[in-house]
Amino acid sequence: MNQAAERIESLKAALTGAIAATLVSLATVSSNVWIRNHLIDDDTWLSQLLDWSTLLHLGVASISGFLFGVTYRYIVRQDQNFQLKSGAVLAFSLVRCLPQLETKLDYGSFSLGLLESLLLFGIVALILNRLMQRGWIKPFAA
Repeated sequence: MNQAAERIESLKAALTGAIAATLVSLATVSSNVWIRNHLIDDDTWLSQLLDWSTLLHLGVASISGFLFGVTYRYIVRQDQNFQLKSGAVLAFSLVRCLPQLETKLDYGSFSLGLLESLLLFGIVALILNRLMQRGWIKPFAA
């Protein structure tokens, strides 16, 4: 595959990662806001969902998904090694969450953030794997 075709495949993987990560993040954020407000019987959860911190969270998830998508394509190549694939998910999840631990020293929010990140990057990896199996995104040529 020539260099231009490789770049197009990387862009497809990156955009897929960004879209998937944004949707997963939107689902987790909206469910968190809804559950938190439902438990205290407050009906303003939709307005809280649309505040700036939520939009910033979604933007960060989108950029993270974009970078994960393009990197994941290069990491896995044509390899079917589960440890390699799960290691990429774990590495991106830790890099996304470790700054929380460093600044807040709150193990509870770190644990929740790590679970959310594992879910986020795990789902993006599953989607990318499926698209690579179907040939819609071509793995990086070794």
